Amino acid sequence: MDSRAGVPSVKLGIGSLGGGVVEQDIKNSVLQWGMTAPKLTVIEVAGGKNDPTDQDSNVENMLDLLPTMSFTWWWLTGTAADITMCFGPNASGGMTAVTNALVKAGVKVGSWSWGSAASSWDPAERGELALAFKNAVESGCTFCAASGDNSADDGTSSPSTDYPCSDPNVWAVGGTRLRLRQDGTILKETAWGDGRPGDEGGGGGIDPTVLMQKWQQGIVLGTHRGAPDSSANADPRSGWQMSANGGWMTVGGTSAASPFTAALIAVARAFHKQNAGLLTPNAYASRATPFRDIRLGSNGDKATLGWDEATGLGSPNGAAFMDALR
Repeated sequence: MDSRAGVPSVKLGIGSLGGGVVEQDIKNSVLQWGMTAPKLTVIEVAGGKNDPTDQDSNVENMLDLLPTMSFTWWWLTGTAADITMCFGPNASGGMTAVTNALVKAGVKVGSWSWGSAASSWDPAERGELALAFKNAVESGCTFCAASGDNSADDGTSSPSTDYPCSDPNVWAVGGTRLRLRQDGTILKETAWGDGRPGDEGGGGGIDPTVLMQKWQQGIVLGTHRGAPDSSANADPRSGWQMSANGGWMTVGGTSAASPFTAALIAVARAFHKQNAGLLTPNAYASRATPFRDIRLGSNGDKATLGWDEATGLGSPNGAAFMDALR
């Protein structure tokens, strides 16, 4: 599918709680990949700062911005990605403030790579963030969120989903390991993880505090929200080449899978003039094959036929994925 002429712009958004934007990384990426530099707007809220001296967090920001979101939009449309990146404080209320600010700025598809075990959240703070996502959906904005990089236990001693990815108004994105042939086609794709729930790997599971939505009924077992909804390449062994802090490296994590998926959703919205904020029901209801079903690998929960706690519905399947979001 090539619609490089006249594709409408869709404003993308990235939430961050640390670090900053490194201009040299944008220059390196444009030169290396031949892409058009993103049209980037930076905003700060609630005392958050665009602070490039925090080099660890810079890696996260540049991963979200360049090889995943900017490049994917450019590759599929031939146009510069229109991205707003908002920096807030890594403190109580920070994610809520950033989410609200991105929606106010006109973002229509946003991504969060920050989060923590759902079981560790203060109920009041989580309630405020949940309201922000509900309001985002009502304004026609879709948010993706990473499922975490600590497998089924999400850094705890028992199974736990990550939040905000388990929010019912968020598209939850898990992780896979992707192996390609020399011609770039997919040889094999498996769930990211070594099978042990406490080790490194894509997060996922059932959130006992969130009732199942209608669109997961008959697909996810039980009575509560299952995450992720879909997955994408996240294993560092098959990771994303990128420039961070001026130098090149290969990085993995569901922090890459989420903004990548957000860019795909934005392209689908552009091509189909889709204005709905909640698009997960479309994905679950599609009779086409919008996902490659991942049936191998484990993050502590095995990937199986159909939806599973390791990879959700699977990984985006090209044009069929786009068509499912009409």
